[in-house]
Amino acid sequence: MRLGVGAAIGSAGGYLMSLIFKRASFLSFELKNLVVLAILWSLFTLSQMIRSESGVMTTVVAGAVFANSSVPEERLLRSFKGQLTILSVSVLFILLAADLSIASVFALGWGSLFTVLVLMFVVRPINILLCTWNSDLNWRQKLFLSWVAPRGIVAASVASFFAISLTQRGINGGDSIKALVFLTIIMTVVCQGLTAGWVAKWLQITSKDVTGAVIVGCNPLSLLIARFFQERGENVVMIDTDPESLVQAEAQNLRVIASSGLDAAVLEEAGLASMGTFLAMTSNGEVNFVLAQRAAEEFKPPRVLAVFPRDPQANSSVSNKVNQAFIPDLAIKTWNEYLNDGRVKLGTTTLNELEFSTQCDRIQEKIRTGVLIPLLVEREERLQVMPANQEWEVGDRIIYLLHDPRPSLLKRLSGATQSTPLSLEKLPEVEDLSLAQLSEFSASEASGG
Repeated sequence: MRLGVGAAIGSAGGYLMSLIFKRASFLSFELKNLVVLAILWSLFTLSQMIRSESGVMTTVVAGAVFANSSVPEERLLRSFKGQLTILSVSVLFILLAADLSIASVFALGWGSLFTVLVLMFVVRPINILLCTWNSDLNWRQKLFLSWVAPRGIVAASVASFFAISLTQRGINGGDSIKALVFLTIIMTVVCQGLTAGWVAKWLQITSKDVTGAVIVGCNPLSLLIARFFQERGENVVMIDTDPESLVQAEAQNLRVIASSGLDAAVLEEAGLASMGTFLAMTSNGEVNFVLAQRAAEEFKPPRVLAVFPRDPQANSSVSNKVNQAFIPDLAIKTWNEYLNDGRVKLGTTTLNELEFSTQCDRIQEKIRTGVLIPLLVEREERLQVMPANQEWEVGDRIIYLLHDPRPSLLKRLSGATQSTPLSLEKLPEVEDLSLAQLSEFSASEASGG
């Protein structure tokens, strides 16, 4: 009966909330949040008045109906819900813990400690193993889930409820159950909560290790970068409003979305929340900056970069969220023309300890003269888009584009054509080759031509 009453009221209430959220255009978004919250409280009260203990079922069903109604700006509503959750949980913890006696916790003895350790090291891993048996999670993620299982407000509230119910019925043991649950909360929060970050780094599953990229702006330069991520098996999504540009991306088997990157729903469809890199590189630098700033604020991917004509150190708040891609003031239109005309070479170099300063100076000199742009850096087997303020380290592998000013006729005579895909190679213009190495390189290039 309780389930039926809760389901009926929750279904009607969830539909009403979604209707208000979609059609009440006279209400601002902030007021819509409060109206939805007021309706939810009213549904809970109504359900409790009709049938006791049916309010929880009502709220659950109402939330399920509302979430599946494709309401606009659902992500912002979830953010509002998160703030309410933090506030409510904080208050409830204080109220529930205020009724707990420390003496009742010590009265449990060493057996309670052993019970909690069994929950942490035996029950939880078995639970995770069974629940994730045929999932896409790898062993690192499963091990992390097995370790991190802090108990919280649900366990505390249920234990308090049972303790009160048992006491009212004259049954002993209610306080012991409550004390054991709070001991479990204390141990799991302290031991597992405080070590979660260290364990995540040890297992290499932090947000910095997330792969994949969402690139806004489909042009020759962005397609080249997408190709490198794709070759490493990472997910890449291209977003652009120009159908002709997207045809080239589809020809490379890239996932494309023909829409504006300013639409948060489009970024959500692209899966930005689970991607490691967001890169805005349209031909409009100001638009790129706005796109990157919005992506950083709403989705918080680990790496947010954009091509925009500003000093990345000019504003500390901006530089912390959005990194300037490649080099300051990149002439993206010019380099796209170079790529279209085949007037570039694709090179790679690895910074070694013996010649580190010399290599850096040589590359920086070519960057200053405008003939080279560093595209990607590979560090610890992770490929990332090169930020303009990147500090290079020994062992970094840098992938770059070098302007090739040779006339088109001379390049055609050497065997290169505009349709020839760029191949990654070490270039003598950047590498410090000896005369013998240089002559050997020229001979191999001539024989290859």
